[in-house]
Amino acid sequence: MNLSLRLRLALLVAASIALTVGLALYLTWQQVGEHMETLEEKNFASLLRVEEERLNTASLDYLGAKVRSVLLRKAQLRDAAARVQALLRFTTPLPAGQTDLASRQALLSVMDAASLGLADSVDSIRMEILDMELLRRGGTSRLGLAAGLQDVKQRPLQRLLGHLSRDGDFAVLDLPRLMATSEGEILSGTYRPVLAHFLPLDHARPPREVLVSMIPLDDLEKMAAQVKERLLESMQKKFQEIPLYAGGLIVLLDREGTVLARGGDGSLPDGFTTARAEARRTGMSKVVLPSGQGDMLCLLGSIRAFDWNVAMIAPLAAIRAPSDALLARLLAVILPIMALAALLALLTLVRTLHPLKLLTRRTRELAAVDFSAPDALDRLEPLVSRGLPLERRDELGQLARAYARMGGALAVNIRNLMEATASKERMEGELSAAREIQMGILPPPDGAPEICGFRASAFLDPAKEVGGDLYDFFITRDGRRALVLGDVSGKGVPAALFMSMTVTLVRYALDSGLDPAAAMSRVNTMLEAHNPGNMFVTLFLALYDPDSGELVYANGGHCPPYIVDAACDRPPRTLDSLSGPLVGVMPDVSYELFRDSLGEQETCLIFTDGVTEAMNSGKELYGEARLQAFLARHRDAAPRELLALIFSELVRFRGDEPQSDDITMLAFCRTGGDAGATPAPTLN
Repeated sequence: MNLSLRLRLALLVAASIALTVGLALYLTWQQVGEHMETLEEKNFASLLRVEEERLNTASLDYLGAKVRSVLLRKAQLRDAAARVQALLRFTTPLPAGQTDLASRQALLSVMDAASLGLADSVDSIRMEILDMELLRRGGTSRLGLAAGLQDVKQRPLQRLLGHLSRDGDFAVLDLPRLMATSEGEILSGTYRPVLAHFLPLDHARPPREVLVSMIPLDDLEKMAAQVKERLLESMQKKFQEIPLYAGGLIVLLDREGTVLARGGDGSLPDGFTTARAEARRTGMSKVVLPSGQGDMLCLLGSIRAFDWNVAMIAPLAAIRAPSDALLARLLAVILPIMALAALLALLTLVRTLHPLKLLTRRTRELAAVDFSAPDALDRLEPLVSRGLPLERRDELGQLARAYARMGGALAVNIRNLMEATASKERMEGELSAAREIQMGILPPPDGAPEICGFRASAFLDPAKEVGGDLYDFFITRDGRRALVLGDVSGKGVPAALFMSMTVTLVRYALDSGLDPAAAMSRVNTMLEAHNPGNMFVTLFLALYDPDSGELVYANGGHCPPYIVDAACDRPPRTLDSLSGPLVGVMPDVSYELFRDSLGEQETCLIFTDGVTEAMNSGKELYGEARLQAFLARHRDAAPRELLALIFSELVRFRGDEPQSDDITMLAFCRTGGDAGATPAPTLN
């Protein structure tokens, strides 16, 4: 869909305003709602802490009263047992026919609180002398004690009695109730908690007789029930006084989930079990549960002293009602402001885009100008300045003035480009002519004739239009083959001119009968005397006798040539003797002459550093090791074929990396050949 810039900007402004305002309103609504929820949580936490402290205080009071009551009962039991023990110790002689234990039991049955000198409040104390032998045989005592009975600490009665100290021990037991009948007391089927005191009556281990004193603890359970009932009544009253949201609820639950107290008109939602377990584990939990009235915020706390849960439930909609009301008021104020802002923005866009349309039309007209026409520059000037709002001080005025300056600069640049293009074409023509002249100075790459004992070929590939590398081969007046290879410092036209002068001087020196070393010394003297740019050349000069294979040479700072034998697998050897320094720099330099010889089927390769210093994209040089290995693999190639293979290998190694230096090579070999081959002409 193609929309105009005006409509796009209008939509962008409207969308930006709506997005900004909408985001601000949403964040405000969300934060206010979250703040209301946080307040509810804080209020509930405060309420929970107050109630927990109150219940803990009540629990501590109850526990304190319970402990005092138990301690009092222990003192009563201990005192009663001591009195009975004393009476039993000083009792009158037994009637005839009665055993000791039976007489003691009979005496104990007629004792009461008054005879023991105890207060009336301990009439509920029950006593008996326990026969340990009866217990071991599995019998049950008069008060319901048996060997398998355990106290509330899960201690078996038999083990407890077996480890009694001389002062006795206490235990809390659940025993059957005693019911009074006409025939005496019998054990009923219901149980009651009792506090029992066990006192040994002899020194045996374990004792044979134990005085058992018991007092019931029913009143403690009644006291606990009364305390709990009073607490629940106060909680119910307090819950009914707490102001809640409509549909809200606050409840007190026991461990099984039974409601103990409640306030509010809401109901418990489903899924409360997990939240109650979380509250018991962490002390407080928060969960949102669905219900028929919508989502309900449920806050649960734990009262560990009684293992109760307090839950406050409120509709989320009611909690967030203030944030919803605030959002509605903000929308009522902001929407008209947004509409007015959008209208003003649209009017501003209409006024702003009118100059842009003018600039667009001028740009189309500028694109239609034929800059190759003679009057193109005259037509360009009015297009970039006439009718534009150049007087405006805002950004549109700056754009119009920049557009006008661009037109003027474009006209100047076009004029300069035309002049530069003409100059470049002239320079390229001159460089092309210079290249042709340079290549014309050198012999053709395959211009060396094949005669008996000699075959040669050369290769030159300059990095630019003209280069500084040189090669030459010709026949001297004594019939030997002159072989020349050099590398001039620098690139371009200066190097080409220095190369031309070097080639001319070398030919003159070698043709005049000088050996390579003397010729190199003369060339060095003449170049140094006419070298204002301090250029230099590396030179390798050689004279080869095809009949004997003798090679005399001089090396002035050039790369050492390689000789490879096609008849055997030995590695290429190097002519590494150096005659002297670079040529053309220092005056009065004497160069040393060296001799070698080529056997049949041996090939000599002379090259410039553009071969070994060829570089790939990883900035890695081709190097002499790769060149030697390549020569060994192609040892039987003819000179022309060998040079072509080496250049293809360099192109492959270089990849996309451009050529950085001139590449020049000259290869010759000693062959058997035809004795009647046509000899090459000598230089005159």
